[in-house]
Amino acid sequence: MDKPITFATIINELELSATTQAKIAEVLKNDDEPSTSWIINGLIVLSAWLSVLFLVLFLVFLFHLENNWFISVGFLFIIATLYLQFFQTKTNSFFLNQLILPFNLTGQILFIVGIAIDTDIVTAAITTVIMALILIAIYRDSIIRFLSVLLATSAILVLCYEFKLYEAIHILIVLMAAATIWYWITEAQHFSNEITAKLYNPLRYGFVIALELLLLLSILPHSRWIPPITWWFSSLGLTVLLLALEYYLLQKNFIKNPYSIFAILASTILLAILLYQAPGIIAAIILLLLAFQRGNRVLMGIAIIFLVVFFVAYYYHLNITLLMKSLTLMSAGACLLILRLVFKPMLKGEKQ
Repeated sequence: MDKPITFATIINELELSATTQAKIAEVLKNDDEPSTSWIINGLIVLSAWLSVLFLVLFLVFLFHLENNWFISVGFLFIIATLYLQFFQTKTNSFFLNQLILPFNLTGQILFIVGIAIDTDIVTAAITTVIMALILIAIYRDSIIRFLSVLLATSAILVLCYEFKLYEAIHILIVLMAAATIWYWITEAQHFSNEITAKLYNPLRYGFVIALELLLLLSILPHSRWIPPITWWFSSLGLTVLLLALEYYLLQKNFIKNPYSIFAILASTILLAILLYQAPGIIAAIILLLLAFQRGNRVLMGIAIIFLVVFFVAYYYHLNITLLMKSLTLMSAGACLLILRLVFKPMLKGEKQ
C-alpha cells in the first residue's frame, strides 16, 4: 500500500537540515491555527483607541494640564509604550499591541505640542526629528516606523519654512526620491540582514508617501502659508534621477542597443521639458518604473493615484484656452501611442 503524501513526508524527502525543517514545521503549524474574525479584530482596535481617548480626556479635565504637564505626560506615554512594546513581542497579544499604538501616538502629540508651547516651533521640530529617528531604530512596530518617516519629513519641512530656506525643499525632495529609488532597487540586500529586513516595509512606503506629500505643495493654491517656490529645480533633480533609473533598468534588462537607449532617454528629456513646472508627474513616473520593476501592485496603485492627481492639477493650471488644453491632451496621447509603437519592436528585437 502506498504511503500517503503529506507535508511532513515531503519535508523529510528533501533532506533539509534540522533547523530548516523545524522552521518549516513551525510555519505550517501557525497556518493551521484558526484566525480571529475581522469583525472581532475591528472591535478590539476600536476599544483600544476609545480607551486611550477617554483616559486622555480624564487627565486633561482632572489635572487641567499645563505646558509642562503635556511634556511630562507625553514623555511618560512614550517610555511606557516602549517598554510594553518589548513586552508585547513576547506575549503576542493583539489587544495589547493595539492599545500600545494609540498610547504612543498620543504621547508623541502631547510631547511635541508641549515643547512647541513651552519653547518655540524650531525646538519642537528639531525634537520631532530626533524622536522620529529614535523610534524608527528601536520601536518594533511597522505603523509607528512608517508614521515616523512622515513625521520627520514634516518637521524638516517646518524648519525650512521657519528659517526661510524655501529652495532647500528641492534638496529634500531630490534626497527623498533618491532614497526611494535606492531602497526599492536594493530589496534583496535589505532582506538579507535581520535588522534591515524589519525596517524595509515601513521605510520603503514611508519614503514614497513622504515624497508625494512634499510634491503636493507644487499644486496647492498660492497663499501666505505657501511662499512662491521655483519648482523647476525639483523637476531638474527628479529628471536626472529618472534618467539614471531608466539607464539602470535598460542595462539590467540587457538592452544594449545605443539607438534604443538614446531614443528612450531623449524622449524622457523632452517630456521633462514639457513638464518642467510639474515635478509631481516626474516623481509619479519614477514610482511607476519602480513598481513595474519590482512587480509591486501596491506601489503601482499609489503611483497611478498620484499620477492622476498631478496630471489633473497640471491640466487645470495651464494658462491657455479650453480648446488648446484639449489639443494638448490629444497631442500628448498621440505622442505616447507613437512612442509605444516605435519602442515595442525595438525592445523585442533587443531581447531576442
